[in-house]
Amino acid sequence: MAVDLNDAETQRDRSLIPSGIYRLEITVKRGGAGDDGWLKLAKNLRSLMLNLECKVIGGDYAGKKVFDLITVEFDETDSIHLSPIEPSKLDNYRTSVRMGRSKLRAIIDSAFALDPSDDSFVAKEKRKLASYGDLHGLAFYAQVEEKPGRDGYGPRNYIDFVITPDLPDYPTQEVAQLKHTLEQEMNDAIPDFGSKH
Repeated sequence: MAVDLNDAETQRDRSLIPSGIYRLEITVKRGGAGDDGWLKLAKNLRSLMLNLECKVIGGDYAGKKVFDLITVEFDETDSIHLSPIEPSKLDNYRTSVRMGRSKLRAIIDSAFALDPSDDSFVAKEKRKLASYGDLHGLAFYAQVEEKPGRDGYGPRNYIDFVITPDLPDYPTQEVAQLKHTLEQEMNDAIPDFGSKH
């Protein structure tokens, strides 16, 4: 059987970007697990993670990518197909899910310029996802750092934390623009009962 690799992608550039704040656009890589196939099953066969490819938008490093795996679910059920959960590790697994969900909320807050303490109807609706695929295409701000290589793996960039509007590093003009857009969306969504047909 002949195999033609002319249309295969070339290897990606492995050079790192310097530590700093970047605007990143999300591509959710399907993992085939979970209810809708967006999640990736971890090696422990219990944790489900989102596999994110985050591309730098603008600046000298536009197009460079940072990869992130975020744990969002953990299967605690007893099953003959899975090895038992060590009690000493159960809290760690639960914590990884809490931290993952917190990071996703911060991504939404950053993308839509929502203050994390905003408890309004609009903010709550923006934080609801029909599926994890809704994250695809969102742009958010994050502090990217460099992690040295270890265990046979080379150095890599990682997302240290997400920059939300309550932090001084969040671009203020972005907040004003996104709040205006959200207000417009809400005005468009509210029916005008005063108009005559």
